[in-house]
Amino acid sequence: MIEVTCAIIRNDEGKVLVVRRGPQMGNAGKWEFPGGKLKSGETYEDCIVREIHEELGIDIVLTGSLEPVEHYYGDKFIKLYPFICDTLASKLFLAEHDAHKWLVPGKLLDVKFSAADVPVAKNYVSLYPDFIEEQVEEAGQNIRGEAGDELAGVLSRITTTHEINMIARQAAYDSLLLNQLVLLSTSADKRVGFKASWPLSKVVDINREATIPHLCSLIDSLPSIKNESVQRAFMRVIVKSDMNAIEVSHHGKLVEYCFQQLRTKSTAIAPRAYSMEILGKMCDIYPEMKGEVVSTINIVAAESSAGIKAQARKVISRLLNT
Repeated sequence: MIEVTCAIIRNDEGKVLVVRRGPQMGNAGKWEFPGGKLKSGETYEDCIVREIHEELGIDIVLTGSLEPVEHYYGDKFIKLYPFICDTLASKLFLAEHDAHKWLVPGKLLDVKFSAADVPVAKNYVSLYPDFIEEQVEEAGQNIRGEAGDELAGVLSRITTTHEINMIARQAAYDSLLLNQLVLLSTSADKRVGFKASWPLSKVVDINREATIPHLCSLIDSLPSIKNESVQRAFMRVIVKSDMNAIEVSHHGKLVEYCFQQLRTKSTAIAPRAYSMEILGKMCDIYPEMKGEVVSTINIVAAESSAGIKAQARKVISRLLNT
């Protein structure tokens, strides 16, 4: 039996990376989650980090794992160990594969995967039901009492980034719709939270002024948010905002939350990166914080991936030169 690892790599928008096997590889033309064979004496975790760096030239942070999958290909029997990972990288170097794409998780089951990767995709989607398109209609039913039939119906039919962008453009200049997105983002139903927070995170790019009235609400909600997608969306809105637009009463709450995210080793890569940037911006208002912020970021960077180290250098450089 051959032991193999693979990575379900997510970017800061929650999209998942899939790669296509090149003509020199077996199962050429099929898609898969990147990874490779375990070396003698190597742990599964070390294997997947090494393989991703060799195959794609990027760094990842492991945030979870799925049940191993066994499959017989006819000429070989493999046991596949899947890991859920985050990355800040946007550019890849394809050493073996000939194509790649980032997909919203709900589209993973449409891909023509190699046989062993099919159950991995199914297991991932079932673990994160907020992405299952077949269940979105149910989510729409659940939120009708919270925000009205119209928005519930729109959210229940969302399947593409284009539709998300359309909602974001409307919400950027429609305070009622924006209020509803903020409300639904904190829903106990993970599917509802994801569907609402996705366009909310894009509103700040279109009309930053529109999100100002909601900044304090987002900060108040962050400590209780358990949905990673919503956490990333809220922090993205805050990091894209003018810190001076946040009420002074919430400065301390935001700073404390960001320090906590940096000091917690299990924090995913995107919230760590956002926390660094937010704290760096808050130092413009409270320069006396610079020493603690720089010290904390240095400690975090020393035991983090290359992506976090790069973000740390960027923030520290700005702080030391202002």
